[in-house]
Amino acid sequence: MKNKLHYLLRFTLAYTHDEIKGIIVLFFMMGIYVVYYIGSEYYTKEQERLEFNPVVWEANYKEIRPKSGGFKSGGNESGSYKSGGRRKAWVDYGSHKSGGKESGGHRRQQAIDINTADSAAWVALNGIGPGFAKRIITYREKLGGFYQVDQLKEVYGLDSVWVKENKALLKVGAGVYRFLKINQVEWKDFKHPYLPYGQSKVVLAYRKQHGPLKDFESLQQIQLLDQVAWRRLKPYLSFAAPLQAP
Repeated sequence: MKNKLHYLLRFTLAYTHDEIKGIIVLFFMMGIYVVYYIGSEYYTKEQERLEFNPVVWEANYKEIRPKSGGFKSGGNESGSYKSGGRRKAWVDYGSHKSGGKESGGHRRQQAIDINTADSAAWVALNGIGPGFAKRIITYREKLGGFYQVDQLKEVYGLDSVWVKENKALLKVGAGVYRFLKINQVEWKDFKHPYLPYGQSKVVLAYRKQHGPLKDFESLQQIQLLDQVAWRRLKPYLSFAAPLQAP
């Protein structure tokens, strides 16, 4: 087989020895890339599975928890999955109050401000690992703060069922902390996760021709705007007057 392939390349297709060696090296490198790509994809999926796998996290927490306040062994765990034909969100039975104390010896979860909570506060919630905590904080910074709890559903990989089950523990606090100053910002800074590409050009062109925008209603009068996107962006907009040149 090897001799036939060599004959085909060398005499039928008229490849030189150097060209044949080059083809062999090319296929070898392609093989390495395919193996690396498959391995990388598997590793990424495995990490995401572990990051949002309450069973794994509860098992690990059980191992490091002091004996005096740990989980009871030999019985049911203090949490389980709801089943209704398929596995659903993690339910923390220990979070139900009984006589002012938590039942089952489970630690009581504290409500957090989703706009100021650090990684430790997020990881303290059931079902959130370090990876998800980092992802939430990164997305929060890109937005400039959350104005409603349901925005957490936009975080890649975060189950909407988890958000619904934990809504009582999630507080918005002061809300948005960084605004898009539509009358002051320049092209390079005119960006936001909710802002479609090219929409900033439309606004900047209008501002150049007609001057500062007074309010959201005046913004809506601009032609070629994606109204759905701008209504979503509304809580992040500031119509403060442009800065005066010194």
